[in-house]
Amino acid sequence: MHTLTSWRALFVREYLEHRMAFVYFPLGIVVLLALSALSALGFNRVKILHNFAFPDPLKVFELGYLVLLAMWLVYLAIALFFYYGDAFAADRRNNAMLFWKSMPVTDLKVLASKYFAGSLMFPTIILLVGMVTGLLFFAMVSIGAYIVPGFAMVDPLAALGSFVQITLFGLVYFVLALVWYAPFLAWVGGLSTVVGRWSLPLAFVIPGLLIVIENVALFGNVPRGGYIWAYIGRRFNFGLDENDLKLLVFDPRGFDAWRTLNRVVVDIDWLQMGIGVLFAALVIWLASQYRRRRIV
Repeated sequence: MHTLTSWRALFVREYLEHRMAFVYFPLGIVVLLALSALSALGFNRVKILHNFAFPDPLKVFELGYLVLLAMWLVYLAIALFFYYGDAFAADRRNNAMLFWKSMPVTDLKVLASKYFAGSLMFPTIILLVGMVTGLLFFAMVSIGAYIVPGFAMVDPLAALGSFVQITLFGLVYFVLALVWYAPFLAWVGGLSTVVGRWSLPLAFVIPGLLIVIENVALFGNVPRGGYIWAYIGRRFNFGLDENDLKLLVFDPRGFDAWRTLNRVVVDIDWLQMGIGVLFAALVIWLASQYRRRRIV
């Protein structure tokens, strides 16, 4: 019971300290998007060329919802980068570390709670916000059928099926992406334990210096850009490729989560996925040791 209570307290703390970036600001974006769309439709500001051939309204909804989830994933990536660049060292500035060190909570547990808040709790909130925007987009598409000439009504049952399929795809995709980029997020967080917010630029500067040193020291004996650059490039390459995106746009069939996820899963290097998880765990453990031994 004590363990669950301490975990809950740590997660609540992260939520209260970062709800502006992960709750209030995303909800504000949703409200602005809804007001903008309602204004455009309500005041008939949508200009359509005559004889314009509209695509299948269900396809419009599917692509729109997918684009919205992709935009929220980009927002999440940016927000998490700044979160991890600050969260591991935030309690050093407001003396909260003294409180937690006085409690029966280890430094490893504190840093693990920060990492899992960023990789589980906050992404869940953003995904829920993305689902809300998907429902709002469906409402806009439905209203557009009454306002825009030639635009057909979306079948509610078909739209509901697509909504479930795309949401399922988004959930699994978010999880896979967060696990794939776990070493980078842990790297930023681990640096912030030592140098605070300077971890934000140093997360790129340190690998950049290593790349330069490798290319200078081994000039002519390494591939273009060097091995480090090639490895980092592969690590940052994740998700659907250009051909997959074209298929999503031009495939006349409805969205199929299993078919699309299969294309993602087969391209994942699972060995690298496992190595990345181990690296992230090692970085968090080393950061906790530094915090325990060097920061009082």
